Amino acid sequence: MADAVFELSAPLLKKRYGLDLDVVLLNHGGIRASLPKGPIRIETAYNIMPFENEVVVSQMKGSVVMDLVNYLRTAKRAHPISGMTLKITKNGELGLLKIQNKPLDLKKTYNIATSDYLHNGGDRMNFFKKNDSVFRLDYKIRNILIDYFGSQDTLKPRADMRFTYTKKR
Repeated sequence: MADAVFELSAPLLKKRYGLDLDVVLLNHGGIRASLPKGPIRIETAYNIMPFENEVVVSQMKGSVVMDLVNYLRTAKRAHPISGMTLKITKNGELGLLKIQNKPLDLKKTYNIATSDYLHNGGDRMNFFKKNDSVFRLDYKIRNILIDYFGSQDTLKPRADMRFTYTKKR
């Protein structure tokens, strides 16, 4: 789901604001159904994402992105992400962090897409309030799913291990 949001939000952000999207972070609890095997209907998108959440892009310094990473470290739940690779040990230590295949730069400003729910502090993701700027795309996440599903003949999920918890201490 985060990949679909990335794929359809990135061109819109570039066209409207001249900005490149770096990361998408959604919440695990926002996904309310599994994607069934077989033909996908509009109803499927409503089952997966029954909320009226819209995409919001926050510009955040790398130091604030580190707050996001610390949230994910302590949450111990693999929230849907795109554009970021994250490995966390069993003890909650950060093993690897890359954004767009590059190490996090604490001084750089990153463009992070999320839902308006999370941006407003939902799921205790208060780090989104520490943004430099906010860009509203006026695009519901459910509509992104509908558009994404409609653009694909066959969905080919892949396990790329972008968010992992290792068993090492």
